[in-house]
Amino acid sequence: MTFSSRRPTHPPAARRTTRRRLKTTAQATLPAPSRLDNLWATQRAKILAGFLILALAAVLYGFFETDHFYIFDFSVVGAHYLTPAEIVKASGMQGYSVFFVDARAVERALMKLPEVRAATVTPRLPNQVTIEIQERQPHVVWERGGETYWVDGEGIFFRARANLTHLPVVHDLDPGTIKAGERAQAQGLAAFWALRDAMPESPRNVEWSAARGIAFTEGHGWKIYLGNAAEMPGKIATLRALIAHLGAQNARIRFIDLGKGDPYYQ
Repeated sequence: MTFSSRRPTHPPAARRTTRRRLKTTAQATLPAPSRLDNLWATQRAKILAGFLILALAAVLYGFFETDHFYIFDFSVVGAHYLTPAEIVKASGMQGYSVFFVDARAVERALMKLPEVRAATVTPRLPNQVTIEIQERQPHVVWERGGETYWVDGEGIFFRARANLTHLPVVHDLDPGTIKAGERAQAQGLAAFWALRDAMPESPRNVEWSAARGIAFTEGHGWKIYLGNAAEMPGKIATLRALIAHLGAQNARIRFIDLGKGDPYYQ
């Protein structure tokens, strides 16, 4: 009898048959795919797209169908004479979606207000807007036909909103109406400032007309006509000398006219 040191092995065919049986047995023990698994496997892209559409719809609903992103909260900075209500109304943003605010366009709309020299608009999420206003500053009170306006350093008319007693007053005697936002007559404003420069102690109230120019009533009750701004320092020097001379003589006169060259008085 012969003995071998190696373990006996199955023939190759027998091994393949064994593996097939094991695989079949393992598959038989696994649970069958459910209908939900089959649906996910075949419709995964469509399901994900549906979820994305629903999420987008929810976001859009929050943006446009609720009040969370509509502007009702305004912070107005720098306005002294204009009221916040006037500024908000001029901005046109009340109840507007913050996502559709064109800040530059709103700034241009605000600068159509005669009182506004510059404006800066800053929207912030979710629904706040800060409006910074630089108002025109009144330098002169200008009156015509019962209407009172202010004039700023650029010569722009805008409606007077307070009684500023420290400001000089020009009573415009010419006919017609003044429109807020337009420029004051260049000759009249130039004559006024020329008078103030040449005669700082001139009265706070003066008159202007295209026919007689700038005029005021001096301490003796005499009406003084100075014409336009041309040669104003020389006119004022002549006026000072003439007032001193006539005052020493206790002269009784009604007016002194220096607007047309040589002084004339009566």
